[in-house]
Amino acid sequence: MLISSNLFSQQYQRDTRIQILKEDGNNLYKTDQITDIDLLQALELSGISINKFQIGSFDKKYNLLILIDEYKDNKIVKSDTLFNDTNEYIYFRTGEKEYFKDYIDQIKIISKTQDTVLTFQFITYGVRFKKEIHHKKYDKESFYNFRTYSNTRWELNVKIPLLVYASSWKDKQYGFQRFCGVVDLSSNIEKTNELLTSSPHYYSISYLIQELKD
Repeated sequence: MLISSNLFSQQYQRDTRIQILKEDGNNLYKTDQITDIDLLQALELSGISINKFQIGSFDKKYNLLILIDEYKDNKIVKSDTLFNDTNEYIYFRTGEKEYFKDYIDQIKIISKTQDTVLTFQFITYGVRFKKEIHHKKYDKESFYNFRTYSNTRWELNVKIPLLVYASSWKDKQYGFQRFCGVVDLSSNIEKTNELLTSSPHYYSISYLIQELKD
């Protein structure tokens, strides 16, 4: 009976290990080595990218529009308003029934690419919505890349670009598809114009702040 009791107590003991050890005791996933960049690169391999844009603070209620423009041969061929509402949101404090209002200060865009389907999910503190775009490749060998802007602080009645999804272009000398140039589209206007002029097909997502209409 004594031996049996000891075995029972050894088999059933509260597991006080940290959560990582409970889920991956053999360190199969090398969680002590994996960084945020590694995870983002893995998502990128799956066609998923995450971008957050700081747009600055507000002291009043404005109209907020999120826009998408399609360009071919550097000429706009289609424009669409994806969102048309305000810059405010409602939130609740823990344990309180009364709600409060504040203004957003960022826009998050999660995107997924799958062959010729581009899916965007737009997230603010107050709203979440999805937009799916079906498109044909400009060339059967072309590929697309994202490029983002870092200078995204709002200005009244000014369309502020956030990111572009742009096609590669054929190298005139060697004939292969290429996509090179500036990474931060806010850092060098000349290089940004060069990239967008070279790309035969791209989408541009931007937002616009306007005074509320009566």
